[in-house]
Amino acid sequence: MDAHPTDTARRIDLTRQVEVQYWCRIFDVDMGQLREAVHHAGHQVEAVERYLREKKSKD
Repeated sequence: MDAHPTDTARRIDLTRQVEVQYWCRIFDVDMGQLREAVHHAGHQVEAVERYLREKKSKD
C-alpha cells in the first residue's frame, strides 16, 4: 500500500492531475486558486496552506 506521494514529500506537484485534484479537495479550492497559491507560496504544502488561510481571512 503506497502512501500519497505528497504525504512523504510534503510538496504539491502541479504537473500531476491526481495531485492537483487531491489538494483541491484537501484545501477546498478550485484548480486556479491552488495554482495561484503555489505560484505565490511555493510548492511546500505548509506554505500553500498558510497562504490560503491568510488569503481567506482577508476576503
